[in-house]
Amino acid sequence: MMKDVKLTPEKAVVIGRKAIISDLHIGLENYLQERGVSIPRIQIDEIVRRTKKIIEKYKIKELIIAGDLKHEFGRTLPYELKDIKYFIESIDTKISVVRGNHDNYIAHILADYGIELRDYVKVKGYYVVHGHKEVDFDRVIMGHEHPSVKMRIRGGLYSYPCYLKADNRILVLPAFSPLVSGNNILQGFISPMLKKARKIEIFGICDEVVYLGTVDDLKKLVAYY
Repeated sequence: MMKDVKLTPEKAVVIGRKAIISDLHIGLENYLQERGVSIPRIQIDEIVRRTKKIIEKYKIKELIIAGDLKHEFGRTLPYELKDIKYFIESIDTKISVVRGNHDNYIAHILADYGIELRDYVKVKGYYVVHGHKEVDFDRVIMGHEHPSVKMRIRGGLYSYPCYLKADNRILVLPAFSPLVSGNNILQGFISPMLKKARKIEIFGICDEVVYLGTVDDLKKLVAYY
């Protein structure tokens, strides 16, 4: 499946001159503030910096966001709106956006920049979707899951964001947001497509992308320790 796909340590999949990222969750700080959790508004600068690095390093001509550009479900919050506009205006390349389950009330914002909110984007033989709904495409690149591996071994707690490859047809991206810690895949999945998968392989992210075996293999290793 992945002979023409590059998994990068920057949490982006690169195919040719196109980069795919997912789950930016812009506006998360504003969402938390409305619920009494005060944290600095720092995420957007880090997201822009990392995105620019990807574009420069891999000479990207199109950036594809596989859903959840924004965070708030029910409306667009003030800082969220400003940060989305800042992100789009800061990225000097074509942007395509796939609709995620958080991306309500965003189409009109994207339209101001000539960007269509789409159900999927096709890149060569791959269909980029968000992943919160089942699809019948042969080869899928998706987000939504926020996959990470979290395990305690000999008293130490280890946590790594990761890519997943399911049944040799589904490739899952880690969350691009620096504030999203990730869902522990050793405890189950949230995506309906991953819940039905027979074999799921893990590619952990540290300074590089490292193959960690299958979910079943890693569960056995963690149980041993």
